[in-house]
Amino acid sequence: MTTRLARRCAALALAFVLAMAPGMAAFAPAAIADETTPSPTTSQTTDDDAAVDPNSGYILDPQNLLGNDIAKVSDAITHTRERTGVQVRLIYVDSFNSTDPPDDWARQTLQSLGPAPNTVLLAVATNDGNLAVVVSPDSEEWLSSQQSVDALSEAASAPLTDVKTGESPDWARSAIDMMDVIDKEKDTATSHSAVIVGAVAVIGVVALAAVVVGVVIVVRRRREVDADAAGDVRDGEHAPHADADGDADADADDSPVEATADTATAAGTPATGTAGAANPHAKYRG
Repeated sequence: MTTRLARRCAALALAFVLAMAPGMAAFAPAAIADETTPSPTTSQTTDDDAAVDPNSGYILDPQNLLGNDIAKVSDAITHTRERTGVQVRLIYVDSFNSTDPPDDWARQTLQSLGPAPNTVLLAVATNDGNLAVVVSPDSEEWLSSQQSVDALSEAASAPLTDVKTGESPDWARSAIDMMDVIDKEKDTATSHSAVIVGAVAVIGVVALAAVVVGVVIVVRRRREVDADAAGDVRDGEHAPHADADGDADADADDSPVEATADTATAAGTPATGTAGAANPHAKYRG
């Protein structure tokens, strides 16, 4: 319990130092006596200096490891924030003074600062040889995924470990390379999103075209059906007239016979037989 309480107190104390870094810098002595070019975070600064370097509150470098490259690192922080929306914090200490894994120490320290989403912390313990990169909670998936965090850690570690004998680790390059990877991860995520949006748009256009073609086919088929139905109606209307003409012809054919019969009856002459036939009763006439 005592050890855990001590670690928490140390983390809170570090968070307080980070939050008060710009103001406390005015009262801090030079970090190392034999360094001729102190870092803005470890040397005496004025309000004008803070205005010139808006990122001084995001860098804790009591050992002045960044040295003359502090301006380049600060510019990289500004560029990363403006281009990707990611806020970068840098902490360089002698030791994490904790038996916890470096990632846990860095995560607790970052959380104690109350970071906004899409905040990345690079924490380095120079004497311990430990390095950790953590991302604040509620960050976007492209940044907070384990794959992205691993890529950031590898980029930050390479300039510190891949050094030749007699050379010093390139602390500034470590931070800048990490921020370059943030830019690349953002570009990849944006390109991936654009591909997805494009694919969805294409699918939408194809679906809309299919619907339009389907509507055209249905309308055309309906018109054909209506036209066939109208033809059937017209054919049905002509059929009674044909029957009437037939009946009229039949009546016309029958009418001479009937007229002849009627005429013969009216004249008192039997209508039986054909014209010119002998009358069987004629011989009985006087």
